[in-house]
Amino acid sequence: MRRGAHLVRVEVRINGQVFTTFLRPMLLIASETIRTNKTLNDVVREMSFTLSFFAQASTFAELVEGRSRRIVVLTETDVSSDIVRSLRSAKERFPLAIIVAADRASLRSCRQADLVDELANFDNIEWVGKDFDFDHLSASARRCRRRMLQVSRQEVQNALENREFVLRYQPKVERNSGNEWLTREAEALVRWHHPEHGLMGPLEFLPEVEAFGLMGQLSEYVLREATGQVVVWRDRGIQLSACINLASSQLGDPRLAENYAEIVHAAGLDCASFTFEVIEQDLVDPDAPHIQMLKSLRETGFRICLDDFRVASSSLSTFEQMPFDEIKIHASALCRARRDPVALTVLAAVTGLAHNLGISVCAEGVEDQQTFEFLKTIECDKMQGFLISEAVIPSIIRRVYSAKADTEEEVA
Repeated sequence: MRRGAHLVRVEVRINGQVFTTFLRPMLLIASETIRTNKTLNDVVREMSFTLSFFAQASTFAELVEGRSRRIVVLTETDVSSDIVRSLRSAKERFPLAIIVAADRASLRSCRQADLVDELANFDNIEWVGKDFDFDHLSASARRCRRRMLQVSRQEVQNALENREFVLRYQPKVERNSGNEWLTREAEALVRWHHPEHGLMGPLEFLPEVEAFGLMGQLSEYVLREATGQVVVWRDRGIQLSACINLASSQLGDPRLAENYAEIVHAAGLDCASFTFEVIEQDLVDPDAPHIQMLKSLRETGFRICLDDFRVASSSLSTFEQMPFDEIKIHASALCRARRDPVALTVLAAVTGLAHNLGISVCAEGVEDQQTFEFLKTIECDKMQGFLISEAVIPSIIRRVYSAKADTEEEVA
């Protein structure tokens, strides 16, 4: 492992072959007092952070040595002159963000007004309060991370020209018969191999790509890359289709379906080999322009999946009129259904309705054997998540191709 100011290079040897990957040295440092906080650990796993804890100011000072960018989570007991002094020194060396899990008014009442004011002078700081939940902490962490990694329009344009965007593929397994699950699809997930920041996830640059009006170019880039990869797989006997996320902003392009079909046909593939995943938005009006574009894509031969489905009532009223071949149940909906009988009944009903309409149902975010067993309850057709595989480089896909799910070891 070689460390640099912006990049960690890791070489992994598998069956005699060496694979090189680059990890972002993003270190999230938290107080020892919230080591067992489930919300904190869920956010760390969701955002692929490296997590360290400190119990004393001297330990914290050691953790912020070096130049790697960091997000620091402070509780009320952590706000001290020693900690603030270390933060002040650290921000001169590397991009730094602070999340304060405490009540600002309470801190002031504890005769720490000067320290609170000094913290407020940090450019990249979020206050989540002591009773934070997953959504609040996750949103704050994402905002902090984006401020540290803000990119320019020129950088995005250079990345497109220099082919710095790369794809990782996360397998999706489908129930075949009995307990057998087969890998027949892989979701293409875009990453940016930034020359300075290393490998960046989509939430670190897609908002800027969208704001710069470059989402159309990036979407076409992803489709062309995924099309080429499907051809390579099939030449090697791996019969996989590709799933591609499609931004809502692209649904206003009147030539979208025609252009995408031309790209796929030029590679000698059928449109049915590609599924476009779109996030849930206003589905009340089936005649809305974005719904019409989804219908156009589907009529061209592409498959359409409703991504991040959270069983919202607004989605059910016109469900049968929507041009969807598949719905992907968000992990939060699965979690609610596992602990709430009413939510379970609703989710089972939605799954049954989808099946009656010829729509397949996929569970996303499946990370453990318990969730896998739960999917039998709602008769889920497909699943995707870390239990099967994380998003990997294309050459590793063969390891999960034709995976079976009799045991956790067999699908890992």
